[in-house]
Amino acid sequence: MNGLRREIQHGPALQLGDREIVTEAEVWSFQAKQMSLTDDKATGGGALFMWARPTAVIERSAGTERRIPVTDINLQLEIALLIAAIVLPIVLTIFTTWAHYRSSKSPD
Repeated sequence: MNGLRREIQHGPALQLGDREIVTEAEVWSFQAKQMSLTDDKATGGGALFMWARPTAVIERSAGTERRIPVTDINLQLEIALLIAAIVLPIVLTIFTTWAHYRSSKSPD
């Protein structure tokens, strides 16, 4: 299947006494396939990109189920660094342009 896909996957259950623990993750994937048929052979290629992040731990015991959300701190840090990488050059360009403008305007 070509295109972007999102699914929630559960890991294998881990039994701890009377409790059962299951991990949950969100998986994003993008797949592109290519194939061409020429004379007597088929050739092809494609690309696959997958990204997963933890979303929760599910605890089951005595007929109850509790979902404990997982905060992905690495993702939050990556987003903060990406924003800084975009904003910092813009701010520095504005500041250096302003400083250059101010120095050329000042009397010598």
